Amino acid sequence: MEPQPTPSFPSRQQPVIGLVSVNPALPSFRLRLAPLVPHLERLGLVAEVHALNGPEWWRVWRLARIWRSSDLLVFSKLKLLAGELGFVARQCPHWVLDVDDAIMFRKPPRHGDPPDQARWRQRRFRCMVRQCEVVVAASQSLASAIAVEGPRIEVLPTPVELAGYPQATIVGDGPLKLAWIGLGANLRYLMDLGPVLRQLQSDGLLFELRVISDRTPDMPGVQCRLVSWSERTEGRELAACDVGLAPLPDDAWTRGKGAYRCIQYAAAGLPTVASPVGANREVVVPGETGFWATTPAQWRDALIQLGRDLPLRRRQGAAARTRASRYDGAVVLSRYADLLLQLLGERQRDRT
Repeated sequence: MEPQPTPSFPSRQQPVIGLVSVNPALPSFRLRLAPLVPHLERLGLVAEVHALNGPEWWRVWRLARIWRSSDLLVFSKLKLLAGELGFVARQCPHWVLDVDDAIMFRKPPRHGDPPDQARWRQRRFRCMVRQCEVVVAASQSLASAIAVEGPRIEVLPTPVELAGYPQATIVGDGPLKLAWIGLGANLRYLMDLGPVLRQLQSDGLLFELRVISDRTPDMPGVQCRLVSWSERTEGRELAACDVGLAPLPDDAWTRGKGAYRCIQYAAAGLPTVASPVGANREVVVPGETGFWATTPAQWRDALIQLGRDLPLRRRQGAAARTRASRYDGAVVLSRYADLLLQLLGERQRDRT
């Protein structure tokens, strides 16, 4: 998407962009849309954050004044009911949908189960998409899954603030420090590596698994250290590690994930071993910024290679940090703001 010239708006009113989430504290909104507010305000726009919570129907009815006063609405991972969709569209018909997960499906409640691909959920997502002028997807993999619905799609990855991530020094003394960062609900993916990590210990590879989260994984026999997650310290904690881990099963849900974990590892200058699933394939360049691994043998080989080759770790970590510049907030958020500004300019031209 090329940068757009800044349109001029009538002095009587600054355009209003509503940023809407079920819960603005959720990671998807906190990382992707909340940081947009100062960028939009610098462009002379009014950016308002709204929580769409409560019972269906009532949640949209109570915000009727908000819809009417908005020039553009950006919804974070929402699928409105058909009636809700019509009600809001009558107040403000100009919408953007922001997604960093395959929300046309449901995450499996139990690890190993397939994602729920109920037709009603996909139909509800399809109706939401068709109401939107643009869908912003966090990865090309997710964009490809949505493209069948026919909207205009822009790919904008979840940004990181590189200034908050010191570059890892990757020293060669002591045990190899393996990093995993994420919500406790996603530890299920890390625990799949239990047999591989126990085998590495039997192979004589000295390592410590550092889990930056809110709970410890259930991985008997694996030396694990819990590092309490904090937005203020996450970059520093990652930079104190040597290699990032990003295991994922391959299914319709995980192929839609945005690989933010891999982006964080790259920002900290860590080489990453990742499952080649969805956006992981877009972020991790095998042989350059890390390795792809699918089978236990591939995971073992990649970790042994990185663990025993300090120059390789440093070389791949430096390449990852360089590549992370494309995910820097200054770059991604500027592109996002330009997109919204372009849509507002189109609305203004339609009125004249």
